[in-house]
Amino acid sequence: MSRVNIIGRVRQFACLLGVALAVAAGLSGGEAHAVVPTPTGFTLQMSPYARVLEYVGTPEFMDVLWQESCDNPHLRVRARNKPALMLTNNADSAAPITSFTLSIDASQPYLFGTGDLVSDNFTNLIKDTIYTDSGVSITGSSLSPDGKTLTVNFDGLTAGKKAIFNVDLDAEDPGMFPFPDYRMVLLGAPYPGENPTDPGSYSATFTNAASPVPNAQTLTGEFEQMTETPTYHDMVIRPYGVMDKLEIITGGGEIPEPNSFVLAIGGLTALAVRRIRRAAA
Repeated sequence: MSRVNIIGRVRQFACLLGVALAVAAGLSGGEAHAVVPTPTGFTLQMSPYARVLEYVGTPEFMDVLWQESCDNPHLRVRARNKPALMLTNNADSAAPITSFTLSIDASQPYLFGTGDLVSDNFTNLIKDTIYTDSGVSITGSSLSPDGKTLTVNFDGLTAGKKAIFNVDLDAEDPGMFPFPDYRMVLLGAPYPGENPTDPGSYSATFTNAASPVPNAQTLTGEFEQMTETPTYHDMVIRPYGVMDKLEIITGGGEIPEPNSFVLAIGGLTALAVRRIRRAAA
């Protein structure tokens, strides 16, 4: 093959590689040093009692689950009205979780509340717990105008750490049962004789504070729909002496590293190098 042809092919693949890198630069929004964090991932677990969530994955879990399941039936109704959530940042996440949102489906006649009693110890829309990891703090919470999307902001929720907190659920209609069960509100569980409703959704935002924007990654998810009516819910209270095992609902999301774009650019670069070497041989 002539030297002229080799040079021409080298220029061709150099141009191709240049286009790929230009696309990469364009997708970064013109910020040369902007870093969108990857990998990112989180786990969300929800249950009536924060203590149950704290012991998930430990040898003591079954004992704690049994102890908490032997509660007062009326207190269980209140607990399912103010469920505990455990938000855990994956151990390999490249950035802390800076905010979390929890949304009730727009069709549902429910809202987020601020606790029903002073003794509920809610700060704004959230009740923090003693089980939140050291170094993690809830810096604030806010509610959308329609009352159906709750946003919680964090500091220190870095890789491998967790926050455990309670939220409160209210009925839109004052004539409804005032302590709605979170399984109906967030999981779409049907009332007797009715069809399931749409479940709620959630998202977690990871922010790389050391980088200029775009420096955030948001992962979203939707709760799995509960299609059967719970045996005990709202005003259907279990009898004393009857066991009603506590449930734990799990969700979450993850974006691994490397992402598909990085793989595509890497594959294109490797292909160009192989073609150039073959042309030069």
